[in-house]
Amino acid sequence: MNRSKRLFVVSQFLLGSLVAGTAWSASPQMEKGTPIPSTAPDANVPPVSGLVPDHAAISVENMDLVAEWYQRILGFKVFSRFTASPTFSGMHMVIPGYRIDLIKIAGSKRPPKPDPIYMQQGWVHVVFHVDDVAMAWKELQAHHVDIDVNKDDSGTPIQLLLHDPEGNEVEIRRNLTI
Repeated sequence: MNRSKRLFVVSQFLLGSLVAGTAWSASPQMEKGTPIPSTAPDANVPPVSGLVPDHAAISVENMDLVAEWYQRILGFKVFSRFTASPTFSGMHMVIPGYRIDLIKIAGSKRPPKPDPIYMQQGWVHVVFHVDDVAMAWKELQAHHVDIDVNKDDSGTPIQLLLHDPEGNEVEIRRNLTI
């Protein structure tokens, strides 16, 4: 997908999110932060508590190539490698507070990429936040990374989209407090 089409898709997604959020926040029946009513038989059972992000896992073809990219571009370090079986191996890569597992399974294949990417169900990308997106943009440019940049109305970069060597999408965005 070319840059213009990708930015259009992202802007439509963001606009849709904004419209949905505005409609949701303006709804007289539901206050912001109110859970969606459930009709499930266990609707009165509380959700899991204490959840903290731990890691994401990516199935890859060339583990060393992808690992080198995450080290060089995003600062991950190889924590450990493992071999679960002759056909299943992996690598734990870490930054403070987060881990990405690269896994290699013999015979695994990447499905054709949909156009736009949001037409595929399932996880779309992994997202990291930074305090200064403009600085992150400059740092990525120094690595000659292909980056799609989304800016706010004043022209300040608020979102960066990039891809590792196997096409897995990474988003870097401004830190939004919830």
